[in-house]
Amino acid sequence: MASAQEQDSLPKSDLERCLELLKPGTPDESKFVGLTLMTTFLQTKQQDKDRETMITQFFDSMDFDFLDRMLQIDDSTVPKDAGVDALTIKAIAVDIMTCFSSVWQLLIRKEFKDRVPTMISILTTSDTTESSNNVLKILVKMTAYPQVSMILTNPGYQSAIVAYIFNTFDKKDEAHEDATMIFKRTFLIIQEGFKQSPAVVMQITKEFLPTIMTKIAKSFSQLTEPHKPEIVRLLAESVTYLSETYVQQHVKDHEQETKTWTKYLKSGLIQLLTPSTRDDCFKLTGILLQRLGPEWLFPDTSSTPSSVTKSKKKSTPASLVNSMESLSLSEVEISKKFAALIVHLTCVEVRVLMDELADDLSGELSKDKSDDTKCQQTQAQAKIRKEQVLPLAYEILEVTIGYLVHVSESEDEMVNGLFDATGLLKVQESLQATFAAILDYLKDLQ
Repeated sequence: MASAQEQDSLPKSDLERCLELLKPGTPDESKFVGLTLMTTFLQTKQQDKDRETMITQFFDSMDFDFLDRMLQIDDSTVPKDAGVDALTIKAIAVDIMTCFSSVWQLLIRKEFKDRVPTMISILTTSDTTESSNNVLKILVKMTAYPQVSMILTNPGYQSAIVAYIFNTFDKKDEAHEDATMIFKRTFLIIQEGFKQSPAVVMQITKEFLPTIMTKIAKSFSQLTEPHKPEIVRLLAESVTYLSETYVQQHVKDHEQETKTWTKYLKSGLIQLLTPSTRDDCFKLTGILLQRLGPEWLFPDTSSTPSSVTKSKKKSTPASLVNSMESLSLSEVEISKKFAALIVHLTCVEVRVLMDELADDLSGELSKDKSDDTKCQQTQAQAKIRKEQVLPLAYEILEVTIGYLVHVSESEDEMVNGLFDATGLLKVQESLQATFAAILDYLKDLQ
């Protein structure tokens, strides 16, 4: 019995000695040894039922100022006889934070939350250790707990996440997916918080949309940005979490910033409205239309001094001229070009979808074809496309009709509005052809 008691006391003795080394006031060398022993100790106790208790004891004994210094260390401050470099020391510190994050009660404590800015600051795509990957996994865990997740709405932190996402589009590895998940979940976190405490969340996140949307939209508008399709999908899958009420309040509070990032977005979308990426552009346009209102597609330009000048002929290829002009035009001209393109392409898209629906109705696909795996995949993709794109296209058409009614009732809009007489006529002709196709399909249903 004595022997058993002695064996039971050994791990406690080891733990106590390790905890003593970590306490504030002990030399840094002792703390570093204590952290190393802590990692080893916990690795050997992975199946221990009291592991969470042990981690909590380490957390309570931790000198977090020392841990901060480890996270911020660089090679110039590493002692020559340390035997390790700065990256290794940082990696050890991140490993400790990873260990703490495995206990959710510690994840939401102030000592842990205070380390988040430092951890985010060490994110890099050129990390030769697992530190950046581990930091991202910690942040993913944080998104699950309301007590701590609102920290991630800090625009500075999200700017670092966005930069990491943009720099890893080509990799699309697990770390990229984690960063993307954090970004998307942050929008959900904002909306869930807004449901509970609208005023508080509006105050906390007052700079979130202006900062993040401007950062993303500005890159999106650049001719040299190679990942426009990925950015469109990222925005569509994120902004959809936010409610119209939340976004409208932001627009009201940040009118000038909203004009800036919407101009950048329109400029980028003009460049991206091609057959292969058109559906994603429609989705983002429709989602923003639902949240920003008709002003997103048809802004009031009657009181805006027009800076339009006739474009001079350029000798560069037509496709390049189109992209270049979209960036050099005034805000009013970009809005005109964007609205005209969206309305025209929406009408074309609806007519195509009506034809596809008519084909489905008449059963043109034979059973032999429908049994083919590739054909089934094509049909499944077409079904998803109809379910996602068609409702948004209808909303665009509805808003367009509302705009035409408004113009017809306003002499000022007729003279100084978004479209001149020729432009309005083209819109009307596109709508007539589109609604004729819709009526034909409805007749076939009868």
